[in-house]
Amino acid sequence: MTAQAMAPAGVPQKIEHILERFHETHRAEVPVLVAQARALAAGGVVPELADHLERMGEALEEHMFKEEMRLFPMMEQGGGTLIGLLLDDLEREHRAHELAIARLEELLQALPATPEAAALAAGCGKFVTDLHRHVAAEDEDLFLLFGAREQRAAGRVVQA
Repeated sequence: MTAQAMAPAGVPQKIEHILERFHETHRAEVPVLVAQARALAAGGVVPELADHLERMGEALEEHMFKEEMRLFPMMEQGGGTLIGLLLDDLEREHRAHELAIARLEELLQALPATPEAAALAAGCGKFVTDLHRHVAAEDEDLFLLFGAREQRAAGRVVQA
């Protein structure tokens, strides 16, 4: 039996979708948002926003690395005795992403009505939508293929 044959049906396709649609998108878009926020911060506009976006990007990169190097290979091999602990850890990080999104949305409210700020706000809006969809694709679909999950408290918070 191959490693993929041991995995629940559809797991490799779901992982590939998450990698292509979300991981690659976040890696391409977050640095652009940070740069836009830094440009605004250089003019004194919501300097905390750039730092917050940068911390969100770093936390997200750590999270995606765990998925790519540990979780997804384990899933493609059908799971394992420790998959529940890893899923618990990653779900805590998902809750922390939600807290970071809430803080990001607060900071975005402080942006002035300028074209540059509007462009940043639009980009952040897309990022937030993508991140919510990313978390849902994992929590409400992929992770459930490896057993029922419990909602847990937030993990590492990236707020200032």
